Amino acid sequence: MVTPVLDLSRSFSRLGRGAPTGIDRVERAYLDEVIRRKGWAIIRTPRGFLMFEPDRIGRLAEYLDRTDLDGADQASTIRAIASSRASSLSIRKIMWQMPNGLGYLNVGHTNLNPQTMRAMMEMPDNRKIVMIHDTIPLDFPEYQTETARAKFIERLTTTINFANHIIVPSDEVAESIEKRMVGTGHRVPIMVAPLGIESGPPPIAIEKSRKPYFVVLGTIEPRKNHKLLLDIWDRMHRKMDESRIPELRIIGARGWKNQEVFDLLDHSPMMGRTIFELGPLPDKEMKAHLAGATALLFPSQVEGFGLPPFEAAAMGVPTISGPLRSIELYLGDMPIYANTDDMYQWFQAIRELASEDLATQASRRADLLAYRLPGWEKHFDRVFGII
Repeated sequence: MVTPVLDLSRSFSRLGRGAPTGIDRVERAYLDEVIRRKGWAIIRTPRGFLMFEPDRIGRLAEYLDRTDLDGADQASTIRAIASSRASSLSIRKIMWQMPNGLGYLNVGHTNLNPQTMRAMMEMPDNRKIVMIHDTIPLDFPEYQTETARAKFIERLTTTINFANHIIVPSDEVAESIEKRMVGTGHRVPIMVAPLGIESGPPPIAIEKSRKPYFVVLGTIEPRKNHKLLLDIWDRMHRKMDESRIPELRIIGARGWKNQEVFDLLDHSPMMGRTIFELGPLPDKEMKAHLAGATALLFPSQVEGFGLPPFEAAAMGVPTISGPLRSIELYLGDMPIYANTDDMYQWFQAIRELASEDLATQASRRADLLAYRLPGWEKHFDRVFGII
C-alpha cells in the first residue's frame, strides 16, 4: 500500500503573509485529504526539514489555520510538534523513517528541486506526483518578472526530469507542458484533474450595501486586468450621476509590473467614493463580500484554471468573465461572457446586472446554486488512483 507524503513547504512559507492564494487553497484541500488517508507530511524551512507522522499531521493543520498567532509564533509551534527535524543536508535521515512505498505529492510549486526528488527516489517503491497549476511564466512572460520566470523554469525542468506523473487543472496547461517535454528525452504522463470547489453553507455574515456592488478577486497584477475595470468606472463617472454608479470592491494584494494601476488606486478621485481597495482579506471576510455582491468581475487575460468564478457560483453569485477555456468548459453558460478587449461589452453587462429586478436576481441565483460544479471527491479519486 502506498503512503501519501504531502509537501507543505508552500503553506509554511506563507505563514503571516495574509490571505491565502488559489494555490494555497489547493494545498490546504490536499492536506485535509492526506489526513483522511492517514498520510505523512514534510516541510522545508529555512532551518531544514520537518516531518509529520499521521498522529501529528492533524495538529499541524490546526496550527496552519490559526489566526490568533503571528507568522513567527505559528512557525515555532509547527517546528515544536514535528515528529522529526533535520538540516537541509540530511533530508535522507528523516525520509528513511517513513514506510516503504511512499507517494510524494507536491501541489504548491515550492521545494521542487533535484535534491528533494533524488532523496525520494532512494525510497523503495516511491512515486513522485507534482501538480503544475499553469505555465503562464513561459507562455506569457510579459505578465511575470524575470526572476519569477527563471524560478518557474527550474521547477518545471525538475518536474519533467523526476516526476512519475504530472497533475494539471486544465487541458490548456497539459498542452503547454506536452510541448515543453519535446526534445527533453522525458515523457511524463499528464493527468487533467479539474480542481474541486467547496460548496458549504453561505457565510453567516453577508456584506450589505446601500447600492449594488461588484467584487474583483485576486492579486493586482497585469494579467488580472484591473485596468479594464478602472477604465469602466472612469467612464461611468463621466456618463452617469454618481448616485447611480455601483461600487467596485477590489480584494487582493498588490503584485508586480502594474505601476499604472497602483498610481490610479493611490490617486484617483474615484477611490473611497465608488471604488474601494480592500487589500488581501481573510477567507471569512472575502466570502462575506462575495456573497453579498451583485456579481464577481473576472476580466483575467489568462488562467490555468481560474477559481474565483467557481467560488462565486457555489454561493449563487453570477460572474462576468472573459472567454477563458476552463471557465467555458466547466461553467458553461452560467457566466456572462464579455471580450476583455471590448470595454463597452463590459460596461453594458455591469449596468444590466446592477439594474436587474429582484425576481431575475433570485432566478439567476437559483440556477447557479443548482449547477453541478467540479468536486474534490472526484479530483482526489483520480489523483490518488495513480499513486
